[in-house]
Amino acid sequence: MRISQQETDYASPTLAAFCFQGKHISEVKLSMRKAGGLPFTFYRITISDVVITKVLPSADGGYAIEAIGLSFSRMKQEYVPQNRHGGGMGAVTGLIDIRNNEIA
Repeated sequence: MRISQQETDYASPTLAAFCFQGKHISEVKLSMRKAGGLPFTFYRITISDVVITKVLPSADGGYAIEAIGLSFSRMKQEYVPQNRHGGGMGAVTGLIDIRNNEIA
């Protein structure tokens, strides 16, 4: 599963090394925040038992970028709607456990 695309940065050599070594990572967290005003994290993904399956370097508009492929056994997604005052409302959560074939 391709889960991330980023500009090449200080983490790039480590990500490539983990991919080449087949190193397991116990947990990876990704989050999205709204721009401007008060910082507000509205979307989170937490994946467990992770292996980086590919690191694909390329270029886009003069920037060095890379797509990162990940394999994992469990994924939790959380979406937090924003109220009109800029705060969060109740989170909507989904969980997929591939190893145990469970969806919650």
